[in-house]
Amino acid sequence: MDTDLPLIEAIQSGDETALESLMERHQTALYYFVYRYTGNEHTAREIVQETFVRTYFKAASFRPRSTVKTWLYTIALNLCRDAGRRRSRRPDFVSLGTMGSDGTPGVDIADDAATADEQAARSEELEQLQAAILRLPARLRIPLVLCALEQRSQKEAAEILSTTPKTIELRIYRARRRLARMLGSARVIQDSP
Repeated sequence: MDTDLPLIEAIQSGDETALESLMERHQTALYYFVYRYTGNEHTAREIVQETFVRTYFKAASFRPRSTVKTWLYTIALNLCRDAGRRRSRRPDFVSLGTMGSDGTPGVDIADDAATADEQAARSEELEQLQAAILRLPARLRIPLVLCALEQRSQKEAAEILSTTPKTIELRIYRARRRLARMLGSARVIQDSP
């Protein structure tokens, strides 16, 4: 049962508080997905806002073929693609190990027992990985971000991308191989971020 469906039905009736509830449920997760896709905090915030604006105005056209959550991610993904077409070929560089200006956490790479040199080396590896992920073609980057970084199932990623789970599996495999070549290493994003 899709627990978000009553919220969409309320939005269809003009209930703006239902939109606020939907935002509270999904805004943070959508932000991290978009941020990982775009590599830019400002762009991620704008895309998430636009996702909910579109959700509000397109709620009447929602048909429950998939979950509301999947629909939200599809809207956000389409907006990411649009933003990518508008941006220059070279994306802005963003480190996975930084804190956002709004205080949102990046990826915590510090190990309490690690020395400063070890932490610096790990930070550099993560920065190289982030840069390499941003250089992947979208058809490979999106499934990798959804499954390996966002911990979505291949089935859910397939619904978002309107394809099959097997296609998602193949694209993740190809993305990992390409990353390994780019980074000169065979140990690239195994099963978790």
